[in-house]
Amino acid sequence: MDNFGKTILCVLIGLISGFGCFAQYNEQDIRNYIEQYADVAIEKMQEYKIPASITIAQGIFESACGKSRLATEGNNHFGIKCHTEWTGDTILIDDDELQECFRKYASVSESYTDHSLFLTTRKRYSNLFELDIMDYQAWARTLKQDGYATNPQYADRLISLIDRFNIASLDTIWQKTYGQYPLQEPASKPVAENKKPASQPTTAEKPGKKVFTALGSEYPSDQSPFTYRKVFKNNNTYFVIAEKGDTYEKISQDIMVMCENLRKFNDAGPNDEPVENEIVYVEAKAHGNNVRIHTVQAGETLRYISQRYGVQLRYILKYNMLDENSIIHPGDQILLRR
Repeated sequence: MDNFGKTILCVLIGLISGFGCFAQYNEQDIRNYIEQYADVAIEKMQEYKIPASITIAQGIFESACGKSRLATEGNNHFGIKCHTEWTGDTILIDDDELQECFRKYASVSESYTDHSLFLTTRKRYSNLFELDIMDYQAWARTLKQDGYATNPQYADRLISLIDRFNIASLDTIWQKTYGQYPLQEPASKPVAENKKPASQPTTAEKPGKKVFTALGSEYPSDQSPFTYRKVFKNNNTYFVIAEKGDTYEKISQDIMVMCENLRKFNDAGPNDEPVENEIVYVEAKAHGNNVRIHTVQAGETLRYISQRYGVQLRYILKYNMLDENSIIHPGDQILLRR
């Protein structure tokens, strides 16, 4: 998207929230907001049974990614007005009327808690909790029907935002973290746990599957005193790029690392050999990645994901409650850190 397109996006999104209309923000702001408040939204999902995806989407719209005056001065991320029962601090903001009274919080976390209490203690929203907690579309439409917002497109906006930025993955994380399961099949199905007999090769070992390759220009480079090969870094882990005809034995000799260890670093089997331009890590990969979740694409395997993000395969299996024989499918959500 060019700068003009981003500006239009900022303005359109900002207009959704009356008091946030002058706070422009872009796609990166949205991603940053999701990352910053994902954990607290998941915690509130566990405590109050409100989808984290809905909470985050509302927070984005109502606070302009935390940039609106109500958010910056009042820590109010959900546009909750004072109402008669509120006895805490307040802030006056022009909204539907001039100088309307909104709740002011000591922290953003308090705003998230009050948002949860606002929905769970008001009778008008009681029908929300009869819905499948994984059905964010039904939650968005029912919120609009119950009068949370006056914008006629409010539900569609929430759903579009959740779909575009894969925010429903937070609901899947809650599901996996707390061992909860939906009443119905979720929009993004969880990783299947069908098992193959141990004697058969796993998906990652079958020929013709994708391997993670690179040209090197997309990664920071470095020099190593132990090899003539150019060394690169991914997720704070050093790797080299396999040349045509390379084997793990040959690479191990070039970089002065035992072949057995090299195979272990790359989760390679005893009969596997790297293909041209494949990433070959020369030290142990990390325990996690700054990227929280990966959506599986066609042909990808757990090993492919491990190599792409520089995360040890055994930790990916642990985070997703899988084993080496588990099968993954396009659309599955794979956690890359605890």
